[in-house]
Amino acid sequence: MENGPTAPAAPAGRNRVTGFLRALALYVEARGRLLQIEAQEAGSRVSSLTGHVIVTLASLIIGWMLAAPALVWIIAEKYGWHWTKVALCGAAGHLVIGFLLLIMLKARLKRLRFFEETFNQFRRDREWLASTSND
Repeated sequence: MENGPTAPAAPAGRNRVTGFLRALALYVEARGRLLQIEAQEAGSRVSSLTGHVIVTLASLIIGWMLAAPALVWIIAEKYGWHWTKVALCGAAGHLVIGFLLLIMLKARLKRLRFFEETFNQFRRDREWLASTSND
């Protein structure tokens, strides 16, 4: 007679464990999918930015390597200055512009965020777990 009441309790416990494992698997799958989506987005952002930087730098370097000597000569001839003075002024101008662009790049990189939604979801999950454990 004692076996009768314990028999229905075993499937209920098994159902709870199965339900928990299923919920855990769905949670991990959802978070993994979100991470995958954001990884693809981050990869496209980084590759786009990298390609843009490389092409921009190559164009600027080649262009200035070709134009700088001619420009120094033209300015030196027009104003009667020695070419070294013109070249030093041009170098100073380039250094100022480069420094300003470096500051802008640093600010842009600080604003660049990866996996924002994944981290937000993990934060919400921690908050939810903390609120349910207090109950």
